[in-house]
Amino acid sequence: MAQRRNQSAAGRAGTRQTAPGGRGHKSFALVLSGGGARGLSHAGVLRALIARGYVPSAIVGVSMGAVVGSTYALNDDWYDALVGMDTSGFPAAPDFRVPGLRAKARSLWIALLAARDMYFGWGIGARTETWGRNVLSRLTKHKNLEDGRIPVFVCATDMLTGARVVFDRGRATDFVYSSAALAGILPPLVHGPHVLMDGAYADIAPVDIARATGAEIVIAVDPSQPEASVGPTNGIQAMLRSVEVCQYEHARLRFTQADLVIRPAFNQTIGTLEFRLKRHCIAAGAVATRRALDKIAALLDPAAPARAIRPSSPPH
Repeated sequence: MAQRRNQSAAGRAGTRQTAPGGRGHKSFALVLSGGGARGLSHAGVLRALIARGYVPSAIVGVSMGAVVGSTYALNDDWYDALVGMDTSGFPAAPDFRVPGLRAKARSLWIALLAARDMYFGWGIGARTETWGRNVLSRLTKHKNLEDGRIPVFVCATDMLTGARVVFDRGRATDFVYSSAALAGILPPLVHGPHVLMDGAYADIAPVDIARATGAEIVIAVDPSQPEASVGPTNGIQAMLRSVEVCQYEHARLRFTQADLVIRPAFNQTIGTLEFRLKRHCIAAGAVATRRALDKIAALLDPAAPARAIRPSSPPH
């Protein structure tokens, strides 16, 4: 398993925090997993925690969790930046349920372009790679991962070996991009011996990385949607949904290693690329966190006894 670790960063993560008003709490690391558009619920979780004085000492991010976590660590205006994030360049998926001849013709054209891009290139989002990198650069202020206010660890998957690769140093834009590069949508990042793509393929919830930071408590956020009320309407949606389904059992086992899992609830089916619903996702994260505040307070109480560390199963 290839990883890059910063020992001084891990040491900082184990330091207890003092909340505004002088109220201290145990140090805790956040594990922000993937979920596409639903992963923006992490922003709501972070904002709700900080509003109550609970400041994470480290963040481990996967896919959209890496986007949110790195933005928080590197950008003082992180919340407004995520709410106002430009999503105009995300690839559109064909939807033949839309009525009208013109709408159906547009969906057919999108489908033909998608088939061409996936067969002859890296995927339907390859043409917007530069746009996406520019968005990430603005979110992370063109900084390196080690420049953050807290340690942040970004996880990607090496498509040659299938191994998880973890970064906490280097250009944030590059490694966050690699962590969120969905197969069939975006090209991989070639970095040294690695061909890097979405971190969720190897490990959607790297709880062991959070434990290794030295934080006393690990809180994970799971924005998955195990049951969908609306099924896929085309091959692209079916492909993305099938990847999610394949990850559920592995994700369930990984999340059990955290001390607490916050699970935002969504009142409608939200697909991986449905970023038009980002405000709904952010709100769902905030609501889920507020509902878990009693458990969070008990976990992070400095007077609470230390919890036994659960054995962590290595990712396959």
